[in-house]
Amino acid sequence: AFFFEVALWITIVAFFAINWRENKKLLSWQSFSWQKLCAYLAITITGAFSIHYAMGWLNVVIFPNNELFDKATGSGFLYSAIIVFFTAITPAVFEELGFRGYLMQSLLKISDKQQAIYVTAFLFAILHLQIVGLVWLLPLAVFLGYIRIKENTLWYGISIHFAFNLTACIFQLF
Repeated sequence: AFFFEVALWITIVAFFAINWRENKKLLSWQSFSWQKLCAYLAITITGAFSIHYAMGWLNVVIFPNNELFDKATGSGFLYSAIIVFFTAITPAVFEELGFRGYLMQSLLKISDKQQAIYVTAFLFAILHLQIVGLVWLLPLAVFLGYIRIKENTLWYGISIHFAFNLTACIFQLF
Protein backbone atom coordinates (compact mmCIF):
# COMPACT_ATOMS: atom_id res chain seq x y z
CA ALA A 1 0.00 0.00 0.00
CA PHE A 2 2.85 2.39 0.79
CA PHE A 3 4.43 1.91 -2.64
CA PHE A 4 1.07 2.48 -4.30
CA GLU A 5 0.72 5.75 -2.36
CA VAL A 6 4.19 6.91 -3.39
CA ALA A 7 3.51 5.99 -7.03
CA LEU A 8 0.28 7.98 -6.87
CA TRP A 9 2.09 11.01 -5.39
CA ILE A 10 4.72 10.88 -8.14
CA THR A 11 2.01 10.64 -10.80
CA ILE A 12 0.12 13.62 -9.38
CA VAL A 13 3.26 15.75 -9.24
CA ALA A 14 4.16 14.72 -12.80
CA PHE A 15 0.74 15.72 -14.12
CA PHE A 16 0.88 19.00 -12.20
CA ALA A 17 4.35 19.68 -13.61
CA ILE A 18 3.25 19.03 -17.20
CA ASN A 19 1.63 22.47 -17.33
CA TRP A 20 4.09 24.10 -14.94
CA ARG A 21 3.80 27.56 -16.55
CA GLU A 22 0.08 27.68 -15.84
CA ASN A 23 0.10 25.76 -12.57
CA LYS A 24 2.98 27.48 -10.77
CA LYS A 25 0.82 30.55 -10.12
CA LEU A 26 -1.47 28.31 -8.04
CA LEU A 27 1.39 27.80 -5.58
CA SER A 28 1.87 31.49 -4.84
CA TRP A 29 0.31 33.43 -1.98
CA GLN A 30 -0.63 36.49 -4.04
CA SER A 31 -2.99 38.02 -1.53
CA PHE A 32 -2.50 35.88 1.56
CA SER A 33 -4.57 36.93 4.54
CA TRP A 34 -4.36 35.49 8.05
CA GLN A 35 -7.94 36.64 8.61
CA LYS A 36 -9.20 34.68 5.59
CA LEU A 37 -7.19 31.63 6.57
CA CYS A 38 -8.57 31.73 10.12
CA ALA A 39 -12.13 32.18 8.84
CA TYR A 40 -11.78 29.27 6.39
CA LEU A 41 -10.26 27.08 9.11
CA ALA A 42 -13.03 27.98 11.57
CA ILE A 43 -15.65 26.97 9.00
CA THR A 44 -13.72 23.78 8.26
CA ILE A 45 -13.23 22.68 11.85
CA THR A 46 -16.86 23.44 12.73
CA GLY A 47 -17.94 21.39 9.72
CA ALA A 48 -15.56 18.56 10.61
CA PHE A 49 -16.95 18.33 14.15
CA SER A 50 -20.52 18.41 12.84
CA ILE A 51 -19.78 15.74 10.26
CA HIS A 52 -18.02 13.53 12.79
CA TYR A 53 -21.01 13.51 15.12
CA ALA A 54 -23.60 13.30 12.33
CA MET A 55 -21.82 10.38 10.65
CA GLY A 56 -21.42 8.65 14.03
CA TRP A 57 -25.16 8.94 14.55
CA LEU A 58 -25.88 7.78 10.99
CA ASN A 59 -23.61 4.76 11.37
CA VAL A 60 -25.49 3.73 14.53
CA VAL A 61 -28.82 4.15 12.75
CA ILE A 62 -27.75 2.20 9.65
CA PHE A 63 -25.61 -0.40 11.43
CA PRO A 64 -27.11 -0.70 14.94
CA ASN A 65 -25.39 -3.99 15.79
CA ASN A 66 -22.00 -3.38 14.22
CA GLU A 67 -19.12 -1.17 15.10
CA LEU A 68 -18.29 0.14 11.62
CA PHE A 69 -14.96 1.68 12.48
CA ASP A 70 -12.40 0.39 14.94
CA LYS A 71 -10.54 2.80 17.12
CA ALA A 72 -6.83 3.21 16.54
CA THR A 73 -4.96 0.28 18.02
CA GLY A 74 -1.47 1.77 18.19
CA SER A 75 -0.07 4.27 20.58
CA GLY A 76 2.86 6.57 21.03
CA PHE A 77 4.27 9.54 19.21
CA LEU A 78 5.55 7.63 16.17
CA TYR A 79 2.18 5.95 15.62
CA SER A 80 0.41 9.30 15.91
CA ALA A 81 2.89 10.98 13.56
CA ILE A 82 2.40 8.26 10.94
CA ILE A 83 -1.40 8.57 11.20
CA VAL A 84 -1.22 12.37 10.82
CA PHE A 85 1.27 12.16 7.95
CA PHE A 86 -0.74 9.64 5.91
CA THR A 87 -4.22 10.87 6.84
CA ALA A 88 -3.83 14.64 7.08
CA ILE A 89 -0.66 15.92 5.41
CA THR A 90 -0.19 13.85 2.25
CA PRO A 91 -3.86 13.79 1.15
CA ALA A 92 -4.13 17.55 1.69
CA VAL A 93 -1.12 18.27 -0.49
CA PHE A 94 -1.49 15.65 -3.20
CA GLU A 95 -5.29 15.62 -3.55
CA GLU A 96 -5.29 19.41 -3.85
CA LEU A 97 -2.48 19.32 -6.43
CA GLY A 98 -4.37 16.66 -8.37
CA PHE A 99 -7.97 17.84 -8.15
CA ARG A 100 -7.92 21.59 -7.60
CA GLY A 101 -4.54 21.97 -9.31
CA TYR A 102 -4.10 19.86 -12.41
CA LEU A 103 -7.68 18.67 -13.04
CA MET A 104 -9.47 21.95 -12.32
CA GLN A 105 -6.90 23.96 -14.27
CA SER A 106 -7.40 21.62 -17.24
CA LEU A 107 -11.19 21.78 -16.99
CA LEU A 108 -11.14 25.59 -16.89
CA LYS A 109 -9.78 25.49 -20.45
CA ILE A 110 -12.92 23.76 -21.75
CA SER A 111 -15.65 24.68 -19.25
CA ASP A 112 -16.76 27.52 -17.03
CA LYS A 113 -15.78 27.89 -13.37
CA GLN A 114 -18.98 26.43 -11.95
CA GLN A 115 -18.76 23.30 -14.13
CA ALA A 116 -15.09 22.84 -13.19
CA ILE A 117 -15.95 23.11 -9.50
CA TYR A 118 -18.76 20.54 -9.73
CA VAL A 119 -16.90 18.06 -11.93
CA THR A 120 -13.81 18.06 -9.71
CA ALA A 121 -16.00 17.85 -6.60
CA PHE A 122 -17.91 14.87 -7.96
CA LEU A 123 -14.73 13.05 -8.99
CA PHE A 124 -13.10 13.84 -5.63
CA ALA A 125 -16.11 12.43 -3.76
CA ILE A 126 -16.37 9.33 -5.94
CA LEU A 127 -12.64 8.59 -5.67
CA HIS A 128 -12.98 8.19 -1.89
CA LEU A 129 -15.29 5.18 -2.44
CA GLN A 130 -17.61 5.96 0.45
CA ILE A 131 -21.33 5.90 -0.35
CA VAL A 132 -22.36 7.43 2.98
CA GLY A 133 -19.34 9.74 2.76
CA LEU A 134 -20.82 11.41 -0.32
CA VAL A 135 -23.09 13.30 2.09
CA TRP A 136 -20.12 15.28 3.38
CA LEU A 137 -17.41 14.72 0.73
CA LEU A 138 -19.36 16.45 -2.02
CA PRO A 139 -20.01 19.68 -0.07
CA LEU A 140 -16.41 19.72 1.19
CA ALA A 141 -15.12 19.31 -2.36
CA VAL A 142 -17.41 22.07 -3.67
CA PHE A 143 -16.16 24.34 -0.87
CA LEU A 144 -12.54 23.53 -1.74
CA GLY A 145 -13.21 24.20 -5.43
CA TYR A 146 -14.94 27.47 -4.69
CA ILE A 147 -12.02 28.62 -2.50
CA ARG A 148 -9.53 27.58 -5.21
CA ILE A 149 -11.38 29.65 -7.83
CA LYS A 150 -11.99 32.62 -5.51
CA GLU A 151 -8.44 32.84 -4.15
CA ASN A 152 -6.58 31.51 -7.25
CA THR A 153 -4.16 29.57 -5.06
CA LEU A 154 -3.98 26.04 -3.72
CA TRP A 155 -2.65 27.00 -0.29
CA TYR A 156 -5.99 27.87 1.29
CA GLY A 157 -7.41 24.57 0.01
CA ILE A 158 -4.40 22.62 1.25
CA SER A 159 -4.78 24.28 4.67
CA ILE A 160 -8.52 23.58 4.78
CA HIS A 161 -8.05 19.98 3.63
CA PHE A 162 -5.29 19.46 6.21
CA ALA A 163 -7.41 20.92 9.05
CA PHE A 164 -10.38 18.76 8.08
CA ASN A 165 -8.31 15.57 7.94
CA LEU A 166 -6.37 16.48 11.10
CA THR A 167 -9.69 16.76 12.94
CA ALA A 168 -10.49 13.19 11.82
CA CYS A 169 -7.04 12.08 13.05
CA ILE A 170 -7.66 13.66 16.45
CA PHE A 171 -10.98 11.84 16.77
CA GLN A 172 -9.35 8.57 15.75
CA LEU A 173 -6.37 8.92 18.09
CA PHE A 174 -8.20 10.26 21.12
